[in-house]
Amino acid sequence: MATNQRATVADVSQQKVGELQSELNVIETKVKKHQALSDEDVKFVGELGWLSAAAVLVASIAAGV
Repeated sequence: MATNQRATVADVSQQKVGELQSELNVIETKVKKHQALSDEDVKFVGELGWLSAAAVLVASIAAGV
């Protein structure tokens, strides 16, 4: 059962990464075309920034342990 659960979590994680990549591609296209970003676009990029910072923090803590 644990193996099936891990596969499901991996599938969901991969799907979520795909969704995030799609949204990021839309924003990248807007930037390349010099289109204005919506408030939601700006919020999305900001949340990615915080997520990146948290990932770096966790990695640095793990490296120090």
